[in-house]
Amino acid sequence: MKIGIFADIHSNYHGFRACYDEAVKRGVNQFLFLGDYVSDCAYPEKTMELLYHIRDRYPCKFIRGNREDYLLNHQKGAEDGWTTPSSATGGLLYTYEHLTKEDLEFFDSMGISGRMQMEGYPEFQFCHGTMDNTKGVFHLGSESEKEVLEKLDTDLIICGHTHRQGIYEYKGKTHVNAGSVGVPWDYNGDAQFCILQVKNGQWTAELIQLDYDKSLAVKELYDSHLNEKARIWTKLVEKTLLTGRDYSRVCLTAALEKWERSGGKGTWYILPEQYWEEAADEMGL
Repeated sequence: MKIGIFADIHSNYHGFRACYDEAVKRGVNQFLFLGDYVSDCAYPEKTMELLYHIRDRYPCKFIRGNREDYLLNHQKGAEDGWTTPSSATGGLLYTYEHLTKEDLEFFDSMGISGRMQMEGYPEFQFCHGTMDNTKGVFHLGSESEKEVLEKLDTDLIICGHTHRQGIYEYKGKTHVNAGSVGVPWDYNGDAQFCILQVKNGQWTAELIQLDYDKSLAVKELYDSHLNEKARIWTKLVEKTLLTGRDYSRVCLTAALEKWERSGGKGTWYILPEQYWEEAADEMGL
């Protein structure tokens, strides 16, 4: 039994394809997907096609992430500010417009967490953010993580969402973050996934970082005209793809501060474009 664990693909088909091919090469015979399949990168339909290909050929489990929640909420009429494309929401709108009814029904069928139960193998738990919140944050080595591990009724929990790959052990319990397949942080932007297998009666996680042709993912940001809907956000994604550094948080924080100093107030998805532009200029984008 070898389980390939993929999280945070974010429509990066090229990183996803490289990770899938490597997983099969290493003998992976089933898959666990931890959400955030689409958004940020171009042509989400390519990612969905590969997901369905894998689903039809291997035993798979799927849960949704916060990006799938955003898309489903938009479908249900949420007041999310997507009507006017901007750096905040243009990428999400682009993604929504490239998905099918089948794709959205697929996301809607998923839970947000689960337990892996197989005869002859130890149970473990998995989630995108936290067990009860797709946007929850479960940082490796944090005090909140220790509290979760102390209460855990299995010896292992696996998650994604933070784009920080790693393993943390505490009082006999283990937390694994599989990293991000599609918009990875660290490791010079190399795609990340995890292979799980049992050794000596316990699950053992192997963390993998994989180089791939990042220039193809970047090229498609512009070939697809995604940049026309989310100008600054696309530039931030490009920088992260090429370097493995998170530029979006820095830019968003600076833009929100500028807006607030000008008397504005509100959530990230209604942040006026001029403040994205000003923050990006200061970052040299």
